[in-house]
Amino acid sequence: MKAKITYLSLCCLFLTSCQEPQDVQLINHIQQTPIAQVGTQTIYKEDVDAELRGLPSHLQHLTQNKKARQQVLDTLIRRSVLSQQAFTLGLDQDLLVHRRINRSRDSIMIEALRDWELSQIPAPSPEDIQSYYKLHTIHFTIPEQIHARHILVRRKSEALDILKQLKHHKDDFASLAALHSIDDSNKFRGGDLNWFPHGTMVANFEKVAFSLKNEGDISQPVKTRYGWHIIELLGKRSAYKQTLEEATGEILQILRQQALDVWMNSLVKDSQIRMLNNE
Repeated sequence: MKAKITYLSLCCLFLTSCQEPQDVQLINHIQQTPIAQVGTQTIYKEDVDAELRGLPSHLQHLTQNKKARQQVLDTLIRRSVLSQQAFTLGLDQDLLVHRRINRSRDSIMIEALRDWELSQIPAPSPEDIQSYYKLHTIHFTIPEQIHARHILVRRKSEALDILKQLKHHKDDFASLAALHSIDDSNKFRGGDLNWFPHGTMVANFEKVAFSLKNEGDISQPVKTRYGWHIIELLGKRSAYKQTLEEATGEILQILRQQALDVWMNSLVKDSQIRMLNNE
């Protein structure tokens, strides 16, 4: 847990909202719970909730973690203090800063507009969903995939030495990856690359990985531009086509997005726009 919260503290440097929480009366009178007063601004529990919802999916379990919530609150307080100081100094009057503020405001308002319109769009009918599925069947074909892990080292001699150890103790793959692999993106997951289809990895690696036949098979050292790899096959999935039931959720999102795009494009088309120069 400690490592996850440390990562969260990094995420807090890039909180989703560019705007400070404002002490304003909400138009729709949603109940809010104030948790901190920073100068003229109030920070609400809902502000913390919103920031945590913007974290990656694998960190969503931290939404109710007290230490994680305190880190987010500390970041919001710091941001509010610094922003208010910038306004006190009149930095918002700088022309370029003012334009950037307007662009940030526009992005937030556009997101709010999208959410509002999506709430107004009627749910696609079962007939619409079925029709889309029939017309785009190829899009719902899942290609062949494999699940593999690897150990990446710089020299072939290192790879051969690790391979020798694996022949006697195959269960040591994960610990050997953590000790020797130079691929920092997965070494502490035992070199796990998860599931991937053709066309994802570099050619030499992919050719050998997909040639492995059985779960637990380990390759000879494979040379790529990154170094020397030892690959273990963890699983295989043949290509298959999603059923209509499996694809329904994705189709719903696609059809709603299409309806939203049509509506937004019509707004732009019907607007009064006058070009002021050739650029």
